[in-house]
Amino acid sequence: MRSIPVDTSKVQFIGTGKVAERAEYVELSNGERRRSGNQATDPDTGLPLYVVDVLVNDPEAQRAEIAAVKIPSATPPETQMGQPVAFRDLVAVPYVDSRSNRVAMSFRASGIDTGHQRGAKDQAA
Repeated sequence: MRSIPVDTSKVQFIGTGKVAERAEYVELSNGERRRSGNQATDPDTGLPLYVVDVLVNDPEAQRAEIAAVKIPSATPPETQMGQPVAFRDLVAVPYVDSRSNRVAMSFRASGIDTGHQRGAKDQAA
């Protein structure tokens, strides 16, 4: 699937302290998708996937937004409430939401830097 690199020099990401395991989904014979009960893994690295929620502070926007960024990591990534977060190789992945039939964006990164944590690729080594 096509991904679009995100210019992280234009916005600031602020930690929320929220992280969750990304659920694995399976497609049923009738075409529906359901959670399998397992944690999803990154197809390239085989590492477990986590979703990190961050506040997106764009100086050109009137309001801030929350973004969920998927990160492969051997251990759960951590962010601290109100502290800056830097993502490595952040990309936006457009897709069609099957429920609303509208285009939506998903965000992925290869790693995270929070000052006290080095991130996925370093943890896998």
